[in-house]
Amino acid sequence: MRISKVVSVILIALFCVSMIAGVTLAEEKISAKGKIKDYDIDNKTVVVTMDDGKDMTFIIENDKALQKLDDRLFKGDEVKIKYVVEDGKNKVKLNSDFKGTKPGC
Repeated sequence: MRISKVVSVILIALFCVSMIAGVTLAEEKISAKGKIKDYDIDNKTVVVTMDDGKDMTFIIENDKALQKLDDRLFKGDEVKIKYVVEDGKNKVKLNSDFKGTKPGC
């Protein structure tokens, strides 16, 4: 009986540690809105002037999101972006994380 109690305590402790690690490893997306200032399809980057006037550069990692540039989204268009910061860079991961605010985007 004593051994099963020890094993139970160890399993509970491992479960708790894995839950905490899972929460800290989850990427939290940051939302932003602004206007496209410039983009470079070859380098997969877009520069957006945020509503506060600050320019931010984003790396577009999703090919469908990247295709929106020069197809439906152009310089001066307003966009809504959800991104994560990895290695000090702002990265857009999903197609749904990069949207224009005009109809059809």
